[in-house]
Amino acid sequence: MKTTLFIFATLHPKKQSFEKAKEILKSIIDDTRKESGCIEFNLYEDLESSKLYLYEQWSDELSLNNHFTYDYTLKALEDIKNHLEKQTDVIKMEKIK
Repeated sequence: MKTTLFIFATLHPKKQSFEKAKEILKSIIDDTRKESGCIEFNLYEDLESSKLYLYEQWSDELSLNNHFTYDYTLKALEDIKNHLEKQTDVIKMEKIK
């Protein structure tokens, strides 16, 4: 049985790189939303701190794993790493009810 996955990622851009980090993430939104299995993929900005959040919903684990094989995703991951203060916090969840 397929299990819908929910991802909540907190990104911690360096203050001087905040806009660049945001642009990198924005650059993959449209392509990601077209991926098979992507139900939702949204970027949010914290209004009180310099954090970015990704909220994602995937139809199954395979779809999520495939997301990390596409060229645009791999490029974004490479491009953003020097703009982050620390590692991204990722929470992977499934709905209970």
